[in-house]
Amino acid sequence: MQIIKKQSLASVSPWVLAAACGLLALIIGVFAVNNYRRDKALMTDILLEKGVTLIRFVASSARNSIFSGLRAGQDMSSLWPANVQMVLEHASEHPGVKFLALVDSDGFILANSVPKEGSRQVSEQTQGFLSAFDTESSATKTFHFRISSEGKQTVFQVAAYFPPIGKRFLSQLGPLPMPRNNRGELVNRMMRRHGLNSSWRQELEALNKNKYVILVELDMKQFNERLQRQKLEIIILSIVLLLVGFGGWLSILTLEGLKGSQSRLRRVEAFRDILISSLPVGLIATDNKGQIILYNRFSQELTGISEETALDGDATIFENMPELQAVFEGSWEKNEPFVQKEVQLTGSQNSCHIVQLNRMAIIDREDKFVGTLLMMQDLSQVKKLEEDLRRSERLAALGKMAAGVAHELRNPLSSIKGLALVLQSKFSEKNQGRETADIMVQEVERLNRSISELLDYARPQKLQKNEVDLQKLLHKAVSLLCIDAEAAGVKMVTDFPETVPLIHADEDKLKQVFLNLFLNGIQAMEHGGTLTVSTIKTENKLKIIVADTGCGIASENLGRVFDPYFTTKPEGTGLGMAMSAKIVEEHEGTITLQSTPEKGTSVIVEIPC
Repeated sequence: MQIIKKQSLASVSPWVLAAACGLLALIIGVFAVNNYRRDKALMTDILLEKGVTLIRFVASSARNSIFSGLRAGQDMSSLWPANVQMVLEHASEHPGVKFLALVDSDGFILANSVPKEGSRQVSEQTQGFLSAFDTESSATKTFHFRISSEGKQTVFQVAAYFPPIGKRFLSQLGPLPMPRNNRGELVNRMMRRHGLNSSWRQELEALNKNKYVILVELDMKQFNERLQRQKLEIIILSIVLLLVGFGGWLSILTLEGLKGSQSRLRRVEAFRDILISSLPVGLIATDNKGQIILYNRFSQELTGISEETALDGDATIFENMPELQAVFEGSWEKNEPFVQKEVQLTGSQNSCHIVQLNRMAIIDREDKFVGTLLMMQDLSQVKKLEEDLRRSERLAALGKMAAGVAHELRNPLSSIKGLALVLQSKFSEKNQGRETADIMVQEVERLNRSISELLDYARPQKLQKNEVDLQKLLHKAVSLLCIDAEAAGVKMVTDFPETVPLIHADEDKLKQVFLNLFLNGIQAMEHGGTLTVSTIKTENKLKIIVADTGCGIASENLGRVFDPYFTTKPEGTGLGMAMSAKIVEEHEGTITLQSTPEKGTSVIVEIPC
């Protein structure tokens, strides 16, 4: 059978798909998390920048307002909260600003962007946030921020220290002025230029020492909306990944099932191919175009055509077998869906087979013709067994009849022989009647010998089996006939292996068989030749081959050699080969003949060992 292998997707491990899906999920998850963090950081930076800008705007505007009031000669106590309150209200008009306030170190709101709320203290969370950074941290980190969730609202808080009068301005004033001539005059001019005197300067320094903080609260609606979109995208992506993973899992199950089905199918196909190849029936199938698609080993043995040759062609490859080709070329349209006939085919090694052909149509479910199936059953062995059975029955009947006839003939023969001896004694040796009486006695004795041989053939014999060295037995038989062989110009050749196993047999009976076979071979070579005796050890049998180079046996007589009284010798009785076959069969062995006219004959004896 010809097995065609195909590669498919199922031949790839399904875990490759699982690994790919897992890697894809990991990559997409990392990208989603990174995008979420990046957007969150970006929005935080935007809000922080906006809060810082507002703080700087408030600080700058408040200082300018204070300086302007001081130059105008206004009181510091009235300028300080009012100017900051005005700036905070003005800054709160920017979009996205929820609340601005000026908070002292105790957490009280001194000014805010919503005047109606009045003066109050910030919440505990905000107070904790403001007190978390001191002067040292402010030297390294000027602005601080956090996301606050107080109540139902979430705000973004930015805070920074707010000295009402910048340190740079105070540093330009220098130390307190001393009443010294020129230098005092210079300080007085500077203070007049800034509109300050020593008392105002002391008040400003005291004001700057307080830790005021500007607190900005920004609306996080846009921030939250952006994060919500990111979360929604992550959720959608997760759902997609879940669906992809579920689909991958289903694909894995499907592929595993497909691989299992394909594995089972391959096993079934392998079992089918082995079964079809080992069937003792020839199978040949063709498609609807006549091309051969199935051709098993037994078909090759019957037809002698190789599988490779058959599968590449159609029914025309059987052109040397007209009987077989005619079966394939039969028309299905002529109401011949089934054809059965017996033909004789010549297979490999010129072996002849009697074959029964059974041709049938292959019809699909739609009642369409899709091909032809031809089954060839070798009937050669069956025919041989039938022939052997008929011969055995014939021989059994002949044996029974011969035994009865021989028994009935022996008594009259004894009387005839007695009368012939009496008659012989009545004549002198030179009398013609004496010669006639002698011939009568000789014929009676020859007839009695024939009857004895017939009784020996028909009578069941009990074998005396012992351990027998077949090689020694054959050497004895050859030595007994070597003189006769030399006289006939026949050369006897032996070909024995070094060691031959012992067999359980009757030595005298087997010696009778081989003496008969050797004698027949010598007599078949009237003009001399070679008689070869060889042995071959098989698994559980010993095969003895006796081959001569004589005249051979005609094909029409080959099947009658073992029949009683069949002989081609003028003086033969025809019981020698029949007795030999009987003895071999009683040893549970077989004896067969292979002969070619004018080339010689080979007798093959197989005996269990």
